[in-house]
Amino acid sequence: MSWLFIVAYFAVMIWFARSARERADEYAAAGLLRSPLYWITSLLAVTLLGLAMYMAHIHQQGPIPTLLLLLAWVLFVVVLLLRRALKWRYPI
Repeated sequence: MSWLFIVAYFAVMIWFARSARERADEYAAAGLLRSPLYWITSLLAVTLLGLAMYMAHIHQQGPIPTLLLLLAWVLFVVVLLLRRALKWRYPI
């Protein structure tokens, strides 16, 4: 039974890789991959992910500082606004 889950996992990963490649080709054709706005949005999204992981790590030792929570919310709002700006600039 576990081999069925392994096969399904690899099938889904192959499907995700193909769709990601197609999406990357569309972004490249539209010029989105050369946009600094795209790279800033990606960097801020990865920073938000890292901050969330750090907050999950320090939550084991005690409460999360309010400044980190505020920073996470600000990054979240900024990423959402930049994604909206990208969709407005590059309507793919």
